Amino acid sequence: MNLISWRILTAATFSLTIPCLPSNSLMPTTPRSTTHLSQSSQPIFTLKESERVPAIMISSDGKKLIGGSRSGSIKIWNLQTGKLLNTLTEKSEGITSIAMGAANSQILVSGDIDHTVKVWNLSTKKLLLTIGGHSLPVETVAISADGKTLVSGSDDRQIQVWNLQTGILLHTLVGHSDYISRVAISPNGQILVSGSGGAATEEIKLWNLHTGKLLHSMNHPPGIGALAISLDNKILISGSFGQLVDKDSAINTIKLWELSTGKLLRDFSQNTDSINSIILTPDGKTMITGNFNGKIKFWNWRTGELISTIRGDSTPVEAIAISPDQKILASSSEDGTIRIWKLP
Repeated sequence: MNLISWRILTAATFSLTIPCLPSNSLMPTTPRSTTHLSQSSQPIFTLKESERVPAIMISSDGKKLIGGSRSGSIKIWNLQTGKLLNTLTEKSEGITSIAMGAANSQILVSGDIDHTVKVWNLSTKKLLLTIGGHSLPVETVAISADGKTLVSGSDDRQIQVWNLQTGILLHTLVGHSDYISRVAISPNGQILVSGSGGAATEEIKLWNLHTGKLLHSMNHPPGIGALAISLDNKILISGSFGQLVDKDSAINTIKLWELSTGKLLRDFSQNTDSINSIILTPDGKTMITGNFNGKIKFWNWRTGELISTIRGDSTPVEAIAISPDQKILASSSEDGTIRIWKLP
Protein backbone atom coordinates (compact mmCIF):
# COMPACT_ATOMS: atom_id res chain seq x y z
CA MET A 1 0.00 0.00 0.00
CA ASN A 2 1.49 3.34 -1.01
CA LEU A 3 1.79 6.43 1.19
CA ILE A 4 -1.42 8.05 -0.06
CA SER A 5 -3.38 4.84 0.46
CA TRP A 6 -1.97 4.51 3.98
CA ARG A 7 -2.92 8.10 4.80
CA ILE A 8 -6.45 7.41 3.59
CA LEU A 9 -6.57 4.15 5.53
CA THR A 10 -5.49 5.76 8.77
CA ALA A 11 -8.09 8.47 8.26
CA ALA A 12 -10.93 6.04 7.59
CA THR A 13 -13.44 5.13 10.29
CA PHE A 14 -16.52 2.92 10.85
CA SER A 15 -19.15 5.50 10.00
CA LEU A 16 -21.56 5.46 11.94
CA THR A 17 -23.19 4.37 9.09
CA ILE A 18 -23.68 1.01 10.65
CA PRO A 19 -24.92 1.87 14.12
CA CYS A 20 -27.38 0.09 16.37
CA LEU A 21 -29.29 3.35 16.58
CA PRO A 22 -31.48 4.65 13.75
CA SER A 23 -28.95 7.43 13.23
CA ASN A 24 -28.76 6.77 9.51
CA SER A 25 -32.42 7.60 9.02
CA LEU A 26 -33.74 10.20 6.64
CA MET A 27 -37.27 9.61 7.96
CA PRO A 28 -38.43 11.33 11.17
CA THR A 29 -38.44 9.04 14.19
CA THR A 30 -38.67 11.65 16.96
CA PRO A 31 -40.41 15.03 17.17
CA ARG A 32 -37.29 16.81 18.37
CA SER A 33 -35.22 18.64 15.77
CA THR A 34 -31.46 18.89 16.09
CA THR A 35 -30.01 22.03 17.65
CA HIS A 36 -26.53 22.66 16.33
CA LEU A 37 -23.32 23.58 18.06
CA SER A 38 -21.19 26.52 17.03
CA GLN A 39 -17.52 27.00 16.20
CA SER A 40 -16.86 28.18 19.77
CA SER A 41 -18.58 25.21 21.44
CA GLN A 42 -16.58 23.15 23.93
CA PRO A 43 -17.09 19.47 24.86
CA ILE A 44 -18.63 18.77 28.24
CA PHE A 45 -15.82 16.28 28.91
CA THR A 46 -13.09 14.34 27.12
CA LEU A 47 -11.62 10.86 27.38
CA LYS A 48 -8.01 10.21 26.45
CA GLU A 49 -6.79 6.84 25.18
CA SER A 50 -3.18 5.84 24.51
CA GLU A 51 -4.10 4.51 21.06
CA ARG A 52 -6.49 5.57 18.30
CA VAL A 53 -10.17 4.71 18.79
CA PRO A 54 -11.33 4.41 15.17
CA ALA A 55 -14.83 3.18 16.02
CA ILE A 56 -17.39 4.49 18.53
CA MET A 57 -21.09 3.83 19.11
CA ILE A 58 -23.76 4.93 21.58
CA SER A 59 -25.99 2.25 23.06
CA SER A 60 -29.66 2.18 22.11
CA ASP A 61 -30.68 3.31 25.61
CA GLY A 62 -28.40 6.35 25.28
CA LYS A 63 -26.52 5.53 28.48
CA LYS A 64 -23.24 4.02 27.26
CA LEU A 65 -20.47 4.87 24.86
CA ILE A 66 -18.66 1.94 23.22
CA GLY A 67 -15.26 2.34 21.60
CA GLY A 68 -12.95 -0.02 19.74
CA SER A 69 -9.24 0.81 20.07
CA ARG A 70 -6.10 0.05 18.13
CA SER A 71 -4.79 -1.23 21.47
CA GLY A 72 -7.04 -4.25 20.87
CA SER A 73 -9.60 -3.52 23.60
CA ILE A 74 -13.26 -2.55 23.52
CA LYS A 75 -14.18 -0.10 26.26
CA ILE A 76 -17.62 0.83 27.59
CA TRP A 77 -18.10 4.16 29.37
CA ASN A 78 -20.98 5.85 31.15
CA LEU A 79 -22.01 8.46 28.59
CA GLN A 80 -23.12 10.96 31.24
CA THR A 81 -20.05 10.83 33.48
CA GLY A 82 -17.27 9.31 31.37
CA LYS A 83 -16.68 6.61 33.99
CA LEU A 84 -15.18 3.42 32.54
CA LEU A 85 -17.65 0.59 33.13
CA ASN A 86 -16.12 -2.41 31.35
CA THR A 87 -13.23 -3.43 29.13
CA LEU A 88 -13.49 -6.35 26.71
CA THR A 89 -10.14 -7.87 25.80
CA GLU A 90 -8.99 -10.81 23.72
CA LYS A 91 -5.88 -11.57 21.68
CA SER A 92 -5.86 -8.80 19.10
CA GLU A 93 -3.52 -6.80 16.89
CA GLY A 94 -5.85 -3.81 16.96
CA ILE A 95 -9.54 -3.10 16.38
CA THR A 96 -10.51 -1.30 13.20
CA SER A 97 -14.32 -1.30 13.39
CA ILE A 98 -17.34 -2.31 15.45
CA ALA A 99 -21.02 -2.89 14.69
CA MET A 100 -24.28 -3.86 16.34
CA GLY A 101 -27.56 -5.07 14.87
CA ALA A 102 -31.05 -4.46 16.23
CA ALA A 103 -31.50 -1.62 18.71
CA ASN A 104 -31.89 -3.90 21.75
CA SER A 105 -29.32 -6.46 20.70
CA GLN A 106 -26.48 -7.33 23.06
CA ILE A 107 -24.35 -8.70 20.22
CA LEU A 108 -21.33 -6.64 19.18
CA VAL A 109 -18.87 -7.53 16.42
CA SER A 110 -15.38 -6.12 15.93
CA GLY A 111 -13.06 -6.19 12.93
CA ASP A 112 -9.40 -6.79 13.70
CA ILE A 113 -6.00 -6.24 12.16
CA ASP A 114 -5.31 -9.93 12.90
CA HIS A 115 -7.62 -10.82 9.93
CA THR A 116 -10.53 -11.94 12.13
CA VAL A 117 -13.99 -10.79 13.17
CA LYS A 118 -14.87 -11.30 16.82
CA VAL A 119 -18.43 -11.66 18.14
CA TRP A 120 -19.12 -10.46 21.69
CA ASN A 121 -22.03 -10.64 24.14
CA LEU A 122 -22.24 -7.28 25.92
CA SER A 123 -24.42 -8.69 28.72
CA THR A 124 -21.95 -11.37 29.76
CA LYS A 125 -18.86 -9.49 28.50
CA LYS A 126 -17.70 -12.73 26.86
CA LEU A 127 -16.30 -13.54 23.43
CA LEU A 128 -18.76 -15.83 21.65
CA LEU A 129 -17.05 -16.51 18.36
CA THR A 130 -13.94 -15.70 16.36
CA ILE A 131 -14.46 -15.79 12.59
CA GLY A 132 -11.48 -16.18 10.33
CA GLY A 133 -11.72 -16.02 6.56
CA HIS A 134 -9.73 -13.04 5.35
CA SER A 135 -6.03 -13.13 4.49
CA LEU A 136 -5.36 -9.51 5.48
CA PRO A 137 -6.69 -7.08 8.13
CA VAL A 138 -10.46 -6.62 8.40
CA GLU A 139 -11.18 -2.91 7.92
CA THR A 140 -14.98 -2.76 8.24
CA VAL A 141 -17.94 -4.74 9.55
CA ALA A 142 -21.74 -4.46 9.43
CA ILE A 143 -24.68 -6.41 10.85
CA SER A 144 -28.12 -6.62 9.23
CA ALA A 145 -31.01 -5.08 11.18
CA ASP A 146 -32.45 -8.51 11.98
CA GLY A 147 -29.15 -9.55 13.52
CA LYS A 148 -28.76 -12.62 11.31
CA THR A 149 -26.14 -11.55 8.77
CA LEU A 150 -22.62 -10.24 9.24
CA VAL A 151 -20.56 -8.59 6.50
CA SER A 152 -16.82 -7.97 6.66
CA GLY A 153 -14.51 -6.09 4.29
CA SER A 154 -10.75 -6.51 4.22
CA ASP A 155 -7.45 -5.30 2.86
CA ASP A 156 -7.51 -8.51 0.78
CA ARG A 157 -10.10 -6.76 -1.47
CA GLN A 158 -12.78 -9.28 -0.54
CA ILE A 159 -16.18 -8.83 1.07
CA GLN A 160 -17.41 -11.82 3.02
CA VAL A 161 -21.02 -12.43 4.04
CA TRP A 162 -21.55 -14.65 7.08
CA ASN A 163 -24.38 -16.25 9.02
CA LEU A 164 -23.83 -14.43 12.31
CA GLN A 165 -25.47 -17.12 14.41
CA THR A 166 -23.39 -20.01 13.07
CA GLY A 167 -20.28 -18.33 11.68
CA ILE A 168 -20.82 -20.06 8.32
CA LEU A 169 -19.57 -18.21 5.23
CA LEU A 170 -22.42 -17.52 2.80
CA HIS A 171 -20.75 -15.47 0.03
CA THR A 172 -17.39 -14.05 -0.96
CA LEU A 173 -17.74 -10.95 -3.13
CA VAL A 174 -14.90 -9.66 -5.31
CA GLY A 175 -14.58 -6.82 -7.79
CA HIS A 176 -12.95 -3.89 -6.00
CA SER A 177 -9.48 -2.93 -7.19
CA ASP A 178 -8.25 -1.87 -3.75
CA TYR A 179 -8.87 -2.65 -0.08
CA ILE A 180 -12.44 -2.55 1.26
CA SER A 181 -12.74 0.47 3.55
CA ARG A 182 -16.51 0.54 4.22
CA VAL A 183 -19.55 -1.70 4.08
CA ALA A 184 -23.16 -0.90 4.99
CA ILE A 185 -26.42 -2.88 4.87
CA SER A 186 -29.77 -1.30 4.01
CA PRO A 187 -32.27 -1.34 6.90
CA ASN A 188 -34.52 -3.79 5.03
CA GLY A 189 -31.60 -6.20 4.67
CA GLN A 190 -31.77 -6.32 0.90
CA ILE A 191 -28.81 -4.27 -0.33
CA LEU A 192 -25.16 -4.33 0.67
CA VAL A 193 -23.04 -1.27 -0.15
CA SER A 194 -19.25 -1.42 -0.31
CA GLY A 195 -16.55 1.15 -0.91
CA SER A 196 -12.80 0.92 -1.31
CA GLY A 197 -10.12 3.16 0.09
CA GLY A 198 -7.37 3.22 -2.48
CA ALA A 199 -5.48 6.21 -3.82
CA ALA A 200 -6.90 5.93 -7.33
CA THR A 201 -10.46 6.74 -8.39
CA GLU A 202 -12.53 3.98 -6.83
CA GLU A 203 -16.03 2.62 -7.00
CA ILE A 204 -18.93 2.18 -4.68
CA LYS A 205 -20.70 -1.10 -5.37
CA LEU A 206 -24.26 -2.18 -4.63
CA TRP A 207 -24.93 -5.89 -4.11
CA ASN A 208 -27.93 -8.11 -3.44
CA LEU A 209 -27.15 -9.20 0.10
CA HIS A 210 -28.91 -12.56 -0.23
CA THR A 211 -27.55 -13.70 -3.60
CA GLY A 212 -24.27 -11.79 -3.76
CA LYS A 213 -25.19 -10.46 -7.22
CA LEU A 214 -23.61 -7.13 -8.20
CA LEU A 215 -26.37 -4.60 -8.90
CA HIS A 216 -24.58 -1.30 -9.66
CA SER A 217 -21.14 0.31 -9.61
CA MET A 218 -20.68 4.06 -9.15
CA ASN A 219 -17.52 6.09 -9.62
CA HIS A 220 -16.35 8.14 -6.65
CA PRO A 221 -13.11 10.04 -5.99
CA PRO A 222 -10.63 8.00 -3.97
CA GLY A 223 -10.64 6.88 -0.39
CA ILE A 224 -14.23 6.02 0.59
CA GLY A 225 -14.35 6.87 4.29
CA ALA A 226 -18.07 6.79 5.08
CA LEU A 227 -21.38 5.27 3.95
CA ALA A 228 -24.85 6.03 5.34
CA ILE A 229 -28.20 4.58 4.21
CA SER A 230 -31.60 6.10 4.93
CA LEU A 231 -34.15 4.22 7.02
CA ASP A 232 -36.57 4.19 4.07
CA ASN A 233 -33.94 2.36 1.95
CA LYS A 234 -34.00 5.06 -0.73
CA ILE A 235 -30.88 7.15 -0.21
CA LEU A 236 -27.17 6.41 0.06
CA ILE A 237 -24.71 9.09 1.16
CA SER A 238 -21.00 8.51 0.65
CA GLY A 239 -17.97 10.43 1.86
CA SER A 240 -14.40 10.17 0.64
CA PHE A 241 -10.91 11.55 0.92
CA GLY A 242 -11.68 13.23 -2.40
CA GLN A 243 -9.46 14.91 -4.94
CA LEU A 244 -6.87 17.11 -3.24
CA VAL A 245 -6.80 20.75 -4.33
CA ASP A 246 -4.02 21.63 -1.89
CA LYS A 247 -2.77 20.20 1.38
CA ASP A 248 -5.78 21.58 3.27
CA SER A 249 -8.67 21.09 0.88
CA ALA A 250 -10.29 18.55 -1.43
CA ILE A 251 -13.27 18.36 -3.80
CA ASN A 252 -15.85 15.69 -4.63
CA THR A 253 -15.90 14.37 -1.07
CA ILE A 254 -19.67 13.96 -0.39
CA LYS A 255 -22.21 12.46 -2.77
CA LEU A 256 -25.87 11.53 -2.45
CA TRP A 257 -27.21 8.59 -4.50
CA GLU A 258 -30.50 6.86 -5.26
CA LEU A 259 -29.98 3.46 -3.67
CA SER A 260 -32.18 1.46 -6.03
CA THR A 261 -30.48 2.66 -9.22
CA GLY A 262 -27.10 4.05 -8.22
CA LYS A 263 -28.09 7.38 -9.80
CA LEU A 264 -26.19 10.41 -8.50
CA LEU A 265 -28.66 12.88 -6.97
CA ARG A 266 -26.35 15.51 -5.48
CA ASP A 267 -22.69 16.37 -5.27
CA PHE A 268 -21.89 18.57 -2.26
CA SER A 269 -19.61 20.72 -4.40
CA GLN A 270 -19.19 23.42 -1.74
CA ASN A 271 -17.51 21.02 0.70
CA THR A 272 -13.71 21.15 0.66
CA ASP A 273 -12.95 18.79 3.56
CA SER A 274 -11.92 15.16 3.28
CA ILE A 275 -14.58 13.00 4.96
CA ASN A 276 -13.88 10.28 7.51
CA SER A 277 -17.38 9.61 8.86
CA ILE A 278 -21.05 10.40 8.25
CA ILE A 279 -24.16 9.93 10.37
CA LEU A 280 -27.75 11.05 9.84
CA THR A 281 -29.63 12.22 12.91
CA PRO A 282 -32.55 10.19 14.30
CA ASP A 283 -35.08 12.88 13.32
CA GLY A 284 -33.93 12.55 9.71
CA LYS A 285 -33.25 16.25 9.26
CA THR A 286 -29.50 16.59 9.53
CA MET A 287 -26.33 14.99 8.23
CA ILE A 288 -23.23 15.24 10.43
CA THR A 289 -19.74 14.69 9.04
CA GLY A 290 -16.43 14.07 10.76
CA ASN A 291 -13.59 15.53 8.74
CA PHE A 292 -9.89 14.94 8.22
CA ASN A 293 -9.06 18.51 9.27
CA GLY A 294 -10.55 18.05 12.75
CA LYS A 295 -13.92 19.69 12.05
CA ILE A 296 -17.42 18.35 12.64
CA LYS A 297 -20.06 19.77 10.31
CA PHE A 298 -23.86 19.84 10.40
CA TRP A 299 -25.67 19.84 7.04
CA ASN A 300 -29.17 20.01 5.61
CA TRP A 301 -28.84 16.93 3.44
CA ARG A 302 -31.89 17.86 1.32
CA THR A 303 -30.47 21.20 0.17
CA GLY A 304 -26.76 20.64 0.67
CA GLU A 305 -26.64 23.69 2.97
CA LEU A 306 -23.91 23.83 5.63
CA ILE A 307 -25.65 24.70 8.90
CA SER A 308 -22.83 24.89 11.45
CA THR A 309 -19.30 23.75 12.25
CA ILE A 310 -17.50 22.78 15.44
CA ARG A 311 -13.86 21.92 15.89
CA GLY A 312 -12.27 19.35 18.16
CA ASP A 313 -8.59 19.91 17.43
CA SER A 314 -6.22 19.77 14.49
CA THR A 315 -6.15 15.96 14.26
CA PRO A 316 -8.62 14.06 12.04
CA VAL A 317 -12.06 13.20 13.42
CA GLU A 318 -12.22 9.44 12.93
CA ALA A 319 -15.73 8.61 14.15
CA ILE A 320 -18.91 10.28 15.39
CA ALA A 321 -22.04 8.98 17.13
CA ILE A 322 -25.27 10.59 18.32
CA SER A 323 -27.61 9.53 21.12
CA PRO A 324 -31.19 8.46 20.28
CA ASP A 325 -32.63 11.63 21.86
CA GLN A 326 -30.15 13.79 19.89
CA LYS A 327 -28.88 15.47 23.05
CA ILE A 328 -25.35 14.01 23.03
CA LEU A 329 -22.77 13.85 20.25
CA ALA A 330 -19.56 11.85 20.64
CA SER A 331 -16.47 12.17 18.47
CA SER A 332 -13.11 10.41 18.42
CA SER A 333 -9.93 11.86 16.96
CA GLU A 334 -6.80 10.29 15.54
CA ASP A 335 -4.78 11.29 18.61
CA GLY A 336 -6.89 9.02 20.86
CA THR A 337 -9.11 11.77 22.27
CA ILE A 338 -12.85 11.15 22.61
CA ARG A 339 -15.00 14.25 23.06
CA ILE A 340 -18.56 14.34 24.39
CA TRP A 341 -20.65 17.29 23.20
CA LYS A 342 -24.01 18.37 24.59
CA LEU A 343 -26.47 19.48 21.93
CA PRO A 344 -28.49 22.39 23.36
